[in-house]
Amino acid sequence: MESISVKAPAKINLFLDIVGKLPNGYHEIESVMQTVDLFDYVKVEKDDEITVDCNNNAPEGENNIAFKAAKLFFERTEIKSGAKISIDKRIPMQAGMAGGSADAAAVLFGLNKFFDEPLSEEELCEVGAKCGADVPFSIKGGTMLAEGIGEKLSSLPEMADCWLVIVKPDISMSTPESYKYYDEHRLYALEHPELSGFLSVLEEKDPASLSGKLYNVLEHTVKDPIIGEIKSEMLSLGALGSMMTGSGTAVFGIFDSVHKAVFAKNALSEKFSRVYLSRPTKSGVQIDKSAAVYERFKKLGIKYERVDHPAVYTMEEMDSLGIFNKGVVGKNLFLRDNKGKRHFLVFVFGDKHTDLEAIQNELGIKHVSFGSAERLDKYLGLTKGSVSPLGVINDTDASVEFIIDSEFMDFPCVGVHPNQNTSTVWISFEDLIKVIKENGNKIDFIKI
Repeated sequence: MESISVKAPAKINLFLDIVGKLPNGYHEIESVMQTVDLFDYVKVEKDDEITVDCNNNAPEGENNIAFKAAKLFFERTEIKSGAKISIDKRIPMQAGMAGGSADAAAVLFGLNKFFDEPLSEEELCEVGAKCGADVPFSIKGGTMLAEGIGEKLSSLPEMADCWLVIVKPDISMSTPESYKYYDEHRLYALEHPELSGFLSVLEEKDPASLSGKLYNVLEHTVKDPIIGEIKSEMLSLGALGSMMTGSGTAVFGIFDSVHKAVFAKNALSEKFSRVYLSRPTKSGVQIDKSAAVYERFKKLGIKYERVDHPAVYTMEEMDSLGIFNKGVVGKNLFLRDNKGKRHFLVFVFGDKHTDLEAIQNELGIKHVSFGSAERLDKYLGLTKGSVSPLGVINDTDASVEFIIDSEFMDFPCVGVHPNQNTSTVWISFEDLIKVIKENGNKIDFIKI
């Protein structure tokens, strides 16, 4: 293994209160934190020394928390090595979304995998806590209660599935500034809601009830009216609830449908340059399974554009998200014919989506599976080559037969998914065929 790539998710605070102050000056908190599918992408390679390279004007070298994470990992494990760390920064900075903590967590997780897991998850969290209070949460992810200074974590019932629109305004507020303002202005005298009330609605799995209990005491530390303005606009655009996350200054809104969320995102994008569409996730840092696809593109000299978006499973949702606006997007179907042979029906789109039964009958297809590798494994007992047509470029154990709609030969640009539908990669149709054939996969063109 030459390198390892890790997805580092952002977080939002659904509930955040300060409940005390320690002698060392740190504040004790009660917070319900939630990972969301807005990611930084962190690549870790073995090297003689520790280096950190990062885009989007983020700190590099020793000034990046990822450097500290790597240094602490090698000290704890006594492994004599360095690491070359490359960070594709997509989580907005100074937003209250734990982007830096997520990067540190990704480095710890990645190095631990790279060196055959010398540390348990709990030991990784111990090391992470020395980097920053949110790092242990970024390692674990999901929905969790954070207490103490944020390092004491307890699992909670999963947040109800919903759509999130997140806005990062131009103003910023550092965490130390926020806590300093809280102390100087005696905000501890404010009326504080009971955490138990929030936890009770979390168990209901109802986004509307949850939205009515959102709370963040640190909202009071940001005096710029823009936070309130964004919240008001979120609500006017159909959000069930809206709140600033962490010490700010990102503001999120909770929506119960993709249509409302996309409408709100588009409206807010006319006023703000950084607006994101997201959903809750169930895990923290994780291996970026699609990284190998991008590495293969690089080696083959294929130009592509990667568009990240929430996980989508229906053509209607894809249409609502505007993924069709660049060309034609592929819908991945995993097929088995009556002889047990594997197929991919790569492209089905628009009104053709309703003709699948006829296509199955014509081709003698017995089993059809939509969606994720988990579902494919459950129903077919197969995972290799099952996530997407691009995924099979790494399947060296078996070739797969592709059945492709011949009409696509007329399209210069097509979109396909290299992972569990959370990215769309736009490439030329010619390049797609080139990639599919890399491992000797067979391609048949039919008229659908």
